[in-house]
Amino acid sequence: MGKIKLIGVDLDGTVLDSNKKISRDNIEAFRECKKRGIHIVPVTGRPYSGLFDEYKEAIGCDYSINTNGATVIDIRNNERIISHSLTQSKALELMDILSNFNCYYGIFYKDYGYLCTREYLGELMKYEGTSLHKYILKTRRPVESQHNFICTVDYCDNIYVIANSTPERERIRSEIDGVEDIFYSCSQADDLEIGGKCSKGCTLTELGQMLGIDQSEIMAIGDSGNDLSMLESAGIAVAMENASESIKGAADFITKSCEESGVAHAIKTLVL
Repeated sequence: MGKIKLIGVDLDGTVLDSNKKISRDNIEAFRECKKRGIHIVPVTGRPYSGLFDEYKEAIGCDYSINTNGATVIDIRNNERIISHSLTQSKALELMDILSNFNCYYGIFYKDYGYLCTREYLGELMKYEGTSLHKYILKTRRPVESQHNFICTVDYCDNIYVIANSTPERERIRSEIDGVEDIFYSCSQADDLEIGGKCSKGCTLTELGQMLGIDQSEIMAIGDSGNDLSMLESAGIAVAMENASESIKGAADFITKSCEESGVAHAIKTLVL
């Protein structure tokens, strides 16, 4: 096993437990990595606004990969150093397709997801009293018309779709398969995350190249479908015990669950 210099970690269901907290064991493992010069990089479907200050402090990260690989932020300078986005015309093409289905979606632009006001208020009500309520408040913005909004910007980072059922999600997948220059993934039974020609895996590899780190020196840890690309591209692929079976099938090592500090267990076992 070669020396690991960069560890890409998913957040929800991986670093974060069900209460959206980072365990003391995980924090200690991250700090030991930092002492040894090993980069810990959050690789998440969340926009940068969803990487809360307490997470950045606990992880001790210099970089973050957000919105499923659409952006890389240099946290030290608050600067976007890599960007893979959907053009305005591509976003409008996808929105036209989505209008034929029973679904709603968020347009992710820079640090926020833009929802129609009705869906925004519905999500706030749905998650009131849960750990996700803060996340919605921090990362979402209401707009009267998503079409009008996208016409005011040159690009968007991602379109996050929630279908009313898994079969409906599959029908949407079938329809967008013919759209060029996009990449999509699924992390839940009813969602679809559509971006430009990028993924968590290719952007993690690209960041590694910028830092002079080979793919063989990268470890990736994840739990759901949008993590598959980074597990497939990393030198060492780690799946959480709570991961989907497809993710476990792509892993070199299956660690403990997110409730049992599985990230710390993997780092201590394979790296430290």
